[in-house]
Amino acid sequence: MKYLFVFLFVCISISSSAVSYKTEINRLLLRLDSLIAQKDVFIAVKEDKIEQFRKQSKVIRTLEERYWLNKMFYDEYFVYNADSAMVYVEQNLDIAGKLNKKEWLAEWKIKKSFLLAATGLLKEALDELQGVSGDLLSPELKVEYYGQMMYLYSHFGQYLGGDNTKLREGYYQKEGIYKDSIYATITPQDPFYLWYKGWKFRGTSDTETVKEELLEEVSASSLETRRDAMNAYILACLYLDSEQKDEFLKFMICSGIADVRTANKDIASLEELSKVLFELGDIDRAYTYINYCLQNAQIYRNRVRVVGIAKVQDAIHQAYQERNQKQEARLHFFLIIVSVLSAVLLVAIFYILRQMKHLSLSRIKLNEVNVLLNKHVDELSLAHTKLAEVNEQLKEANAQLRESNYVKEEYIGYVFAICSNYISKLDEFRKNINRKIKAKQFDEVKVLTDTPTMAQNELKEFYHNFDAIFLHVYPDFVDDFNALLQPEERIVLKEGELLNTELRIYALVRLGIGDSVKIAEFLHCSPQTVYNNRLKTRNKAIIPKEEFASTVMGLGKMQK
Repeated sequence: MKYLFVFLFVCISISSSAVSYKTEINRLLLRLDSLIAQKDVFIAVKEDKIEQFRKQSKVIRTLEERYWLNKMFYDEYFVYNADSAMVYVEQNLDIAGKLNKKEWLAEWKIKKSFLLAATGLLKEALDELQGVSGDLLSPELKVEYYGQMMYLYSHFGQYLGGDNTKLREGYYQKEGIYKDSIYATITPQDPFYLWYKGWKFRGTSDTETVKEELLEEVSASSLETRRDAMNAYILACLYLDSEQKDEFLKFMICSGIADVRTANKDIASLEELSKVLFELGDIDRAYTYINYCLQNAQIYRNRVRVVGIAKVQDAIHQAYQERNQKQEARLHFFLIIVSVLSAVLLVAIFYILRQMKHLSLSRIKLNEVNVLLNKHVDELSLAHTKLAEVNEQLKEANAQLRESNYVKEEYIGYVFAICSNYISKLDEFRKNINRKIKAKQFDEVKVLTDTPTMAQNELKEFYHNFDAIFLHVYPDFVDDFNALLQPEERIVLKEGELLNTELRIYALVRLGIGDSVKIAEFLHCSPQTVYNNRLKTRNKAIIPKEEFASTVMGLGKMQK
């Protein structure tokens, strides 16, 4: 029976095993899953930003103002909503024509070509660029023009797939030509410099240098912009070329995170990621990501990407169904095993119940004997408990008595010594005054009796003697007292100090003097001062205020 359960457990464990990833990659995948679940939040953020632009459009006065606001709309829409982006492209083409701005006209033809290519209208995108020459454009616009041509021919190649190898290779060669043109024109200050540099040197001896530059850029980024997504994407591709699968996964996930955060509908990162996860056997995530890509591609109406995604989705969907069928077969198998085990279990239960009846009769007799025995044991235990309590009380009383006797002996000797010392000092003071009176040194007598210096000195000496004898009796008192206070509020004595006023107050409490008036008389200060000090100290304690005084009463290990 035991081995059958073990076999069942192993079978279930194997059937439910998941793909294992490195800790960092697993953390990034969970983060990406969470962001996809919150996609509506990022869409709402983008819509709020667009709404702000709409409010601005109500106060537009000139065509140029309209042109620049349209550009802001386009920047928000071009990878989010192709139809809306096209509206603003057409408006700016019209404005550029009215203002006779040839470079503006060329720029928006390039942007229109991008939207046409992105939505799968590749021929129309190529036709749109007829008449636009890179030689007549500014360096920045040249980069955009060459980049669009590179993007366009890349899509031509992707759209063909494996149908016409020769024609596809021709498109990729043209793509390579425009990569060269971009790198000859672009400057390091361009925001997408590393993106184009990565594509230019992919598969060359300079790949490692480019990877280092991209790695530094991506590691420092917040993964919140389209540029972050693009840089992470090309970096992942470079790692894939060198067969560093873990690094590829890491940075393709980073690209996906940035794409989801920016509500990008023309998303490539998750499509590539789903292919790799599918190959690794993570069918659930691959299925989720490819569906997310397909939904975005359909919303954006990207025909080229829909074609590519559909092929991948079919393979993943088929694997998903096959896995479900296998899981159903395993469940049926386990159901049969559970049924057999249930039958065996029922037989075992009937047998156990029968045995329990026999045991029950024996227990009844045994319990009767145990009741009598327990009664005597309880009586003995109660007597033992009371005796232990009396012993503990006696020990505590003896300890308190020993401590009280020790303190009395120490302080009685101290009091007799200090009284004798004060009698000697008073007699010496009397003789000194008497000599000065006989010598008619009345001014000096007046000085001696007017100044409080003598009393102050005597008081300091008294405190010092008190501190010394108290710490002699309770040497650990200061450390134990500080342990009751918050770390930042603990008392740090000055050099030469044995106790300060705060500690003396609670030293007297430790000796059993709890009345603030008596403590004030002892320390030659007002009762209010003593009360304020005690309140302030209780507020710094780490234990409840009402327990502080009683806890202090038990502080300090008595010196024996």
